[in-house]
Parts: sequence; structure tokens; C-alpha cells
Amino acid sequence: MSMVGRVLLAALVGASLAACGGGSGDGSTVLKNQQAGQGITVGEPNGGVPVVSEYIKLAQDASCADTRNNLYLVDNKYVFWDRAGQCADASHAQTLMGATAQAVLCQSGDTIAGPRTVCTDESARSLFDTMRMNLDKADLGLGAAHKVEAIAFLPESGAAIPFAPVVNDGFSNISAPRQVVVRDAASWAALWAEHSKTGIAAPEVDFSHKMVVAVFSGDVSSGCKTTSIVKVVSREGKMVVEYQERDITTVAVCLPVVSQPMQAVSVPRVDAKVEFLKVPAEETAYRLIDQDSQSGVHAERNVVIRDAAAWAALWTEHAGAGKVIPHIDFNKEMVIGVFAGGLPSGCHSSGIESIRQADGKLNVVRVDTLPKEGMVCTAVIVFPGQLVAVERSDLPVEFSKQTRTLK
Repeated sequence: MSMVGRVLLAALVGASLAACGGGSGDGSTVLKNQQAGQGITVGEPNGGVPVVSEYIKLAQDASCADTRNNLYLVDNKYVFWDRAGQCADASHAQTLMGATAQAVLCQSGDTIAGPRTVCTDESARSLFDTMRMNLDKADLGLGAAHKVEAIAFLPESGAAIPFAPVVNDGFSNISAPRQVVVRDAASWAALWAEHSKTGIAAPEVDFSHKMVVAVFSGDVSSGCKTTSIVKVVSREGKMVVEYQERDITTVAVCLPVVSQPMQAVSVPRVDAKVEFLKVPAEETAYRLIDQDSQSGVHAERNVVIRDAAAWAALWTEHAGAGKVIPHIDFNKEMVIGVFAGGLPSGCHSSGIESIRQADGKLNVVRVDTLPKEGMVCTAVIVFPGQLVAVERSDLPVEFSKQTRTLK
């Protein structure tokens, strides 16, 4: 838990609360790490204007910010921090700070006692409430009377950077291998016009605080070749995009046609150098234990189970007390589970696509499948869950999520 989280948790249960997450919309100015507000250089005495580097360090050190981690400079007077991550407690929070990172004015988020909001300065509550209720807007709902600037930064070296799939396609007009970074709408429209064979409009991307990274594999001789961005990471001041090119012949029946697999994802907008790294697709074998669209686990969750007691508890939660628990020899195996939470129709599904070992970790790729526009689907909320067994390992397990649309 961060220093700010500890201070606020003490205030709620005796002083404050713990926290975590971010988002913005069109129109925010993206600041470089070196400067912020009225030409004030990071680290320079500034007469009350927040020194951006202090807040960047706070966000970089956050332990629960792998889903969102965004900072905004407001009126050259406040810093608003929105973060979220996949952790059991303090999974999301918004924090409003003054001229220093220690000057916490308001905070709202998830705590061990449930959702809480607290303000040490009640005069800031209205401003804070407006921003946290308008995370999807460029001005955070504050309007023209206020100046809102997004602060661009890389996480600390080695930290994963959240990304969201924009398009994953097996057929493209781009027939030669290419890696691309797109930072503005005009360039995105031009790339899409070059790529698309469908005539469908380019997916919308908010380039005020996002950018697109894309990998095109060019012409390949089989419809069973796929290209996937599996990880984006901060490494020594650079954004590194790791991708795989796989042949799924062993698990799928594909047409003998020339294809052009590609994937594009959106990532937080930064001015840092972007590098692309092709990583080997060394698959780790796994066996299916259970897959159910109506799991009893109703919140999105990824789990790794290495002992019988934890397995019994998870199985009961997932399948119910009346279903016989599958036997797992935890001397030889362990269980990996992915749960997507509530999804809005029977056309939605989720499951593990691959597990691979790389860089001293097991990387689990989960794919959520969505219906295409206009598809008729069963009007039922589903709770997809999948449990698999893999060879026991003490390596850390890292999860990434992709989204695909049914054809």
C-alpha cells in the first residue's frame, strides 16, 4: 500500500483510506515529463505550482495500478490521480492533491471497509466529486472555466503498461512486415485506410491521452498464422512492445490461403521511444479442468492455486458445494483460473488462449470474445470462468487480457 493510501486509511478507520486508478477524454494537453504548467521545470521552485516529478514518482511506486494509472494537473494548482489494478483490496481510487504529493485534499476508493470518500479540505469536495464522476471526459467535467492537463509518464522500469485491443485481423492490405506507432487521429485514419479490406470506419481512439501501437506480419502462407501483442512494458526509459507470431495448426483447422495477420492496441500516450520485440511463442502445456459460462465467481479475477485448501475454497465458490471437486496432485501441478465477471449476453465468452514461459515468468493470455455489431444474442448475463492445470512452478504468473469480436 502506498504512503498516501496508508495516511488516508488511517483517517477513515481513524484518519483516512487506501486506494488505487485513470481515464480522460478528448482535448487534454499531454505534458512531457520535463515540464508542467506555465513553463515550470520539474524540480524548480514554482510558487505553489505542483512539481510534477513528485507525483510521477508516487504513481510509479503504486502497487495496484496495472489497469489505470493517470495524473492530471488542474489549474496549475492541483494534481488529480486516478488509478486501478487487479488486487484484492484498495483496487481503485481517485486522489486530489495540492502543491505537494503529501497535501492530500480528497480521496475516494475501495477499502477494507468498502467504498469510502473523505476530504480533509471540504472546500475541495465539489471539485473532486465532479472529476471522479467524469473520468471519461477530457476536462474531467470541469468545463472551460478550468484548465486540465494530462501528465504523461512511463511506469518504473520493468513495470507492465496497460493496453487495450483496438483491432486483431487475419487479413490486411498491408502485405509487408511493419511495426507502427500512431499518435494522432489523421495518421490513424491514413493507416486504417491502407490496412482495411472491409470499408468499415476506423475504431475510435482518444489521442488526447492514448496512442496506438500496431504489428503487421505481412503476407504469410497460411490462415493458421496469428500475430498478437502479448505485453507492453516500461524498460530503461523506453516503451517496449512484445509480440508473438504463432502457428495454430495443431489446434485449429484453417484455409490454405495467403493471410496478413496483425494486431493494434491502444496504450497510454507518452513521448518516450517505442521499441518492438518479437518474443518466442514457447507454449506451456495445460489441461482443462472446467469451463462454465455461469461460474459462481461473479467478479473479474485471475487466480493461481498451489495448495489443496485454496483449491477446495475456489472450487466451491466457482461450481457450488454440491459438485465433486476434481483431484489435483499439487506436488506435480497447480491451477490457473480466469474469471471475466458479469458479461451482458450469451454471445460473450472468455478463456485462456495461451500460457508461455518467458523472462522468468509464466505469461497467461486471456481472450474475451464479444459479438459483432447487430448480432442476435441470448439476453442473459453470463459469468465465464475457466480453470486449467499446469505443471507446478514457483515462477511468478503474469496475466494479460485481449478482446476479440466474433466474425
